[in-house]
Amino acid sequence: MDLQVSDDVSKEYLAEVLPILENEEFLSLGTFCHHQWTNRLMHSINVSYVSWLIARKLGCDAGAAARAGLLHDFCPYDFKKKTPTGECQAFYHPKAAARNSERVFQISEREQKAILSHMFPLGPMPRNTEAWIITLADKVCASMELCHVAIALARRDRMVLSGTSA
Repeated sequence: MDLQVSDDVSKEYLAEVLPILENEEFLSLGTFCHHQWTNRLMHSINVSYVSWLIARKLGCDAGAAARAGLLHDFCPYDFKKKTPTGECQAFYHPKAAARNSERVFQISEREQKAILSHMFPLGPMPRNTEAWIITLADKVCASMELCHVAIALARRDRMVLSGTSA
């Protein structure tokens, strides 16, 4: 799989997330359908970019917001299948994403807490500003995706993963 990035994507943003975007296990998210017509990778990229933009505007840790936004759904498995614990996917996947993120990448405690709480109000309440930003960005991106509206880096194919069917 190869990620194609257009020249109009911010170099500052890419500097924050490039190590994640170069990881093959992470890129495998592109093979999983998400919100009906997109894939989990593109959804995660959108959440990451929107989170990064909001965090910059608010003077927060934009790098942590970008990384946690990118990793919030880092679960390379089919969400339609039963979870190993039998939990509802909405409760299980934030914990799985946090574990996977810790295992594959060095994430901060701030990033971990943001990943764990991104499903609020179905999970724990966000406890830091970046966590609130990711929670909001996730809901905005998911809503747009469910309405078949391209958002953030999905618009005008600013970031495209070749070699996937979703």
